[in-house]
Amino acid sequence: MGMRTANVTVRRTALDGIPTRSPPLRDELTMPTLLQPGFWQPYRTLMVMPPGAAHSIWWSWGANGAFAGWYINLEAPVDRWAGGVDVQDHALDVLVAPDRSWVWKDEDEFAAQTGDPLFWDLDDAAQIRAEGERLIACAERGEFPFDGTWCDFQPDPASLPYWWDTPSRGLIVANSTATSIAKK
Repeated sequence: MGMRTANVTVRRTALDGIPTRSPPLRDELTMPTLLQPGFWQPYRTLMVMPPGAAHSIWWSWGANGAFAGWYINLEAPVDRWAGGVDVQDHALDVLVAPDRSWVWKDEDEFAAQTGDPLFWDLDDAAQIRAEGERLIACAERGEFPFDGTWCDFQPDPASLPYWWDTPSRGLIVANSTATSIAKK
């Protein structure tokens, strides 16, 4: 999946229009929300979501076109459907710089969600972290996808579907419930 800077996206907001990233995630998942158009920022991004993988890898480029690094998004294997993909994020991520140095991201959020019945237990948390550690080791060794492959990627506009940049209208999601994302 490719995202250019300023591509129209759909974001969840509270009924008053405030983005839902601010409240604790447990509150966010149980509050009534709206889907509203937003804009992808600040990087142009290529997201690769390998089938069955517990992660996706994002290549990112700055406004000047320079490769900015990789983002390892730890997540449940994506559910693919005709309208796109559904992702169950695992909070913990890894930022990998072009020189393959790395840093964990959102460890506090991951720790807060571990043991909560809406998210994952200690065993699942260990598996999530192990997936991150496995990918960190790949990055340190310069193995694919951290070997320079696709760092010069440019999308071919001719290959995009006719509707790829059509803005979305705000849609109401009535009383979204946490049970839809509860551990399967």
